[in-house]
This record gives sequence, C-alpha cells and structure tokens, in this order.
Amino acid sequence: MGCIQLCAQTADSSYQDISRGLEGRTACVSGPTKITTSIFTIDAGYDAIRDEYVSLVGYSGAHFRIGYDNFRDNFKSDWNRIIAAGVDYSLTHNPAGNHTMHSLMADVKWATMHRWSDMPWHKFEVMVGPMAQFRGGVLYNPNNSNNVASAKIHLAAGVNAMATYNTFLWKHSLKLAYEMTLPVIGAFFSPEYDEAYYEIYLGNRKNLAHFGWWGNRFDITNYLYADYTISRNTVLRVGYRNRVATSSVCNISTRDISHAFVIGIGCNLFSY
Repeated sequence: MGCIQLCAQTADSSYQDISRGLEGRTACVSGPTKITTSIFTIDAGYDAIRDEYVSLVGYSGAHFRIGYDNFRDNFKSDWNRIIAAGVDYSLTHNPAGNHTMHSLMADVKWATMHRWSDMPWHKFEVMVGPMAQFRGGVLYNPNNSNNVASAKIHLAAGVNAMATYNTFLWKHSLKLAYEMTLPVIGAFFSPEYDEAYYEIYLGNRKNLAHFGWWGNRFDITNYLYADYTISRNTVLRVGYRNRVATSSVCNISTRDISHAFVIGIGCNLFSY
C-alpha cells in the first residue's frame, strides 16, 4: 500500500522511485510498471534541398515541423515502443533569391527496441531495435514551365537506436537522450528524368517504384534532446534534430539536409 499511496500523491515522485528503483529494473509489485512519455513538439531551423526533377539548382531556407512522440517504457520487460509522427514545411529560395520552392512532407514511424541497462554507469541505457517508417509529400516549384511538382513516397524498414542518461536536476527528473533512425531497405517512388506526371496519367506507369537500399537511397535522422519534468507529470523537451536524405535513381539525384531546434511539452503517464 505504501507504494500505491506514494504514486497517487505525485507522478513526479513516482518517476523518481521508478528511476532509482529501478536500477535493477525491479519495483514493488503494486507500483507502476509502465511509463509513457507523450510529447508534442515544434521544430524551427534550416533546410537545404536539391531535387533535379524540378531544378538543377539547390534551394535553401526556413524549415518548420509539428510533431508528436510517444515513448512507452515497460519496467517488467527489456522491450519498449516508440510511435512518432510529424508534418514538415520548408520555404526555400534559389541562390539568386528570385525563385521559391515549397516542401510539404509528412511521416510516421513505429519502432520497438531492446534495452541494455547493465552498463558501468547504472543511469545509462542503450536501446536498439527494428523500425518501420512512411514518409511522403510534395515539392512545389511554381517557376518551372514543365515539372512544377515532385511527389515523394517512401516506405522503409530499418534500425532505431537510443542512448539515454537519467538523472535529477533541482529534485526533478532529467533525461538526456540521443535517438537515431536509420532506414535500411524499402521502396520509393520516382519518375524518369523529365517524365511529366501527365504522361503517367495517360498510362506510362513503368519503372515508377524502386527498391531502396543504401546504394540508391540513404536516409538518417539524428535527434538529441533533454526531457525535464517541471511539474508533477508535465515534461518540457528541448533538443536538436538533423535529417539527411539522398537518392539517385532514373538519372535524378536528390538531397535534403535539415537542421532544427526543437521545443516540446507533454506528460508522463503511469500504468500498472
């Protein structure tokens, strides 16, 4: 009963009991066994895009993202789960500054990771596991007379990895984390060079879907952040997100590199 009363009094103290308890991943039986961190985030930063289907010149400019992350940690298992989704928008310009290109993308990711907590430093954990990801959207360049848009569709399977360090700051829990999302294989859409979408509409649909691997497509997301429990179960997140995506198929090369500052707010939810 003592553990239940403590958990009911404050979610933050529950998290402290779990974080400390659970150095050996054992807690009192009646205490919470799962913690789900649910965070809404906003990114703001810089994006550099080059897509030879719409332009042979690179574009760069402002980058924004609205995202949602859901991380569930199970203290009775060595496996946890991540669901993440978001919408990206970039407003970019050519080097001369007289042409504009818009990028609108959406993505969703599911991953499960195995935890290794038997580290020399008991507050440090490493997690690695499989992931599945969908990313799609469109590039729009109104200055082109022929190909004004480029559709993006990418399905992938790969690896998701995290390294975390849990500590306390001013008697509140603080988690420092690095997360890497690395697609390995998949499938993606790309028309032939200078092939208009009108031709596809008329029936020329050959060679549109391509098997993706590191030989023709490389995609990695690096995510560094800190989660600070500021009040009861309220969590404040600050971080940095970097994404690199390149492809080369059908005589079309693409490159998209973004850097963004991340801020978010959410909560820790406890379950038994």
